[in-house]
Amino acid sequence: MTNKIIKIGFDLDGVILDNPSRMLRSLISRSKKAHLFPRKELEFYHPSSSLEKLLWSLVHKSSYKLADGFADLEKLVLEHKNLEIYVVSARFACLKSDTVKWKKIINRKNIFKAIYFNDQDEQPHFFKKRMLEKLALDYFIEDNWDVASFLAKNQQKTQVWWLSNFLDRTINYPHKFFSFKTIVSKIASFLL
Repeated sequence: MTNKIIKIGFDLDGVILDNPSRMLRSLISRSKKAHLFPRKELEFYHPSSSLEKLLWSLVHKSSYKLADGFADLEKLVLEHKNLEIYVVSARFACLKSDTVKWKKIINRKNIFKAIYFNDQDEQPHFFKKRMLEKLALDYFIEDNWDVASFLAKNQQKTQVWWLSNFLDRTINYPHKFFSFKTIVSKIASFLL
């Protein structure tokens, strides 16, 4: 077992929280690339009106349970003092009440060194890049391919692991996983 501190960051929606609708991100990304939406590929929609914020909140209800393997992660962190984990979520400020609820659930055993949310409403990829650099993470787990690709290309220190999905299975990436449980097993292999 290594004594080196291993620092790992996790996205929330689609990584720590199971979110079956994350496969739709692939369709949205492809639609942007095909210019079906009037935005840049990495420009994320930001809700501004009360109705948009309500709809945004309803969409995020699809993150409805802890990912399979979360209990295994809790156990790993409690058993290995050299494992430091963080949440770095790009959730906008309009999701604060739901975010506070999930923060209590995911950190019920105080396993996270810190939990960060995008309460200043930065573009998600810029917020995550800044936080990866600030925290000097060894690894970061992201489920959005566009964000994972951006982070992998635009910083050098953190290895970005991508939690992929069925629709994106053909995208070639060296650190691609298809389940949170597999990611936790990979982390456990570092600690042996």
